[in-house]
Amino acid sequence: MDDYSYLPQQSEEHFAAHNRNDLNFIELNPLPFCLICFPLEEQSSRQFQDFWNWFLNEHSAETYTAYTTYYFDQAYFKNNFEERNNSINQLLYSATFEQQPPDFEYLNHQIHIWIAAHQATETPFETKEESYQTAPVFDLLSSESDLSIQTVTPEPMANNPMQANILASLQDIQTALG
Repeated sequence: MDDYSYLPQQSEEHFAAHNRNDLNFIELNPLPFCLICFPLEEQSSRQFQDFWNWFLNEHSAETYTAYTTYYFDQAYFKNNFEERNNSINQLLYSATFEQQPPDFEYLNHQIHIWIAAHQATETPFETKEESYQTAPVFDLLSSESDLSIQTVTPEPMANNPMQANILASLQDIQTALG
């Protein structure tokens, strides 16, 4: 994949077309990082908000568009490597950066890892206030007359066998991306 480039002449022509309201030119030459063509949605997913906070801080990103949020959600919820990879590439061309970022292959690789790590830490019972739910459990080993109720808090995902599978998948992604 090519290094990041705003294609300055194309950008100038595109924004000039907005100024003269040349819809034909704009339709034929949309720019994924144009907030006029792809205005922000009122609310983005929690996963995107977490991603953008990380991406903003780690990679000097500046702005994103509805195009960015759409392709992030496509990448986040895809299990197929190629489809996820293509969605991440589209996402990268829709963000703007304070300075020239590392090459897009490197950023693509970093986003694959971020998605896998973020998915590994999510739990199906997660709420805004509390990461883990507690549930009463009967102590089935005690005698009938001494039946007691205990509260059990599930172990964090770090001790969960499912996370081992996800981490193995991360290593496969890392190997595939070089």
